[in-house]
Amino acid sequence: MINTLQHLAYTLKVNITEFDKIINNIDKYYYEDKEPKLKDGKPKINKKGEIEYRITHPSKGRLKIIQSRINDSILKKIEMPDYAFGAVKGKDNVLNAKFHLGSVYFFSTDLKNFYPSIRHQKVFDFYRKHRFSPIVSSTLTKLTTYKGKLPQGIPTSSYLANLIFECTGNKLNDLAKQKNLRFTTYVDDVVISATTDLKYLIPTFLDIIKSDGYLISHKKTTYKTKNPEVTGIVLKASNLALANKTKAKLLDPMVSEASKKGQINYIEKIKKENKRKRKNIFKPANGN
Repeated sequence: MINTLQHLAYTLKVNITEFDKIINNIDKYYYEDKEPKLKDGKPKINKKGEIEYRITHPSKGRLKIIQSRINDSILKKIEMPDYAFGAVKGKDNVLNAKFHLGSVYFFSTDLKNFYPSIRHQKVFDFYRKHRFSPIVSSTLTKLTTYKGKLPQGIPTSSYLANLIFECTGNKLNDLAKQKNLRFTTYVDDVVISATTDLKYLIPTFLDIIKSDGYLISHKKTTYKTKNPEVTGIVLKASNLALANKTKAKLLDPMVSEASKKGQINYIEKIKKENKRKRKNIFKPANGN
């Protein structure tokens, strides 16, 4: 696809000398962002009584600009699998949940430390798989990883994570098709559902995920048959509903008016999707 650094520089509209300049001073182009994890709109407290924080490493300056160009000019030209709903244009968590509407049994799990679990070797192998030369693959890997892993908070990470997970996702999707199940991913959330009991298949699905080097968050692994919450949306018998935590935000006097407006727009989107017929939007995993 891109075989020379000159071609890469031309594609990204940068001077070829910038690659070495940024890579050799990579620490200057990242900063640490620390935000409290929230539960029901309030800071999450651990067993020691301390606030839990989500730590990300966003990029800045020229690196961030170049990463945005890598995302737009290179990564987004690679086709995303149909089952991926996170960080995909035209899709979101509401549509991800709606895909599973009509199912009776729901299995969901969260990929623990998803971004940092994707090491630089996997990123390099991904670029090579898509026919970039070794030198270009190495340069792209250095521009889209930090300290040997995929950092959370940069323009390329979500799209890269989706594409790299495709190898594992395809195995899960093939099994889902074989068993007439519905399967989707929303970045690090995996959801599998069916009209018949699929509990006996859960160990197989988990083995596929773990055998490819990903970790499972056991606290976020559930199997439900009634009103499950899928990527923040509650699935009723025939429609989508707002999660209680979202309702609580609307009643919380500490929540800003701008935030409440966003939540109201979110409610309207759910109402809109409830009016649309599912069969006109999606197909079950077996394509029928």
